[in-house]
Amino acid sequence: MTSSRSVFSDFGHVLDSLVMRDRDTGDSRGFGFVSFSNAQEADAAIRALNGTQLDGHKITVKVANAR
Repeated sequence: MTSSRSVFSDFGHVLDSLVMRDRDTGDSRGFGFVSFSNAQEADAAIRALNGTQLDGHKITVKVANAR
């Protein structure tokens, strides 16, 4: 399994990364969050990684919306 932090760190300084997990099983819920030190790094990661494969799964990379 590839570390999401290592994949995203190619585009800048990753402040935090979190894969959301099911509280009962511990399995991935299929989404997560990555925080960069600035918007330019985040934009570069979005442009480069959106629609690519990560551990055999096509990923969508976009800016998170506030709840």
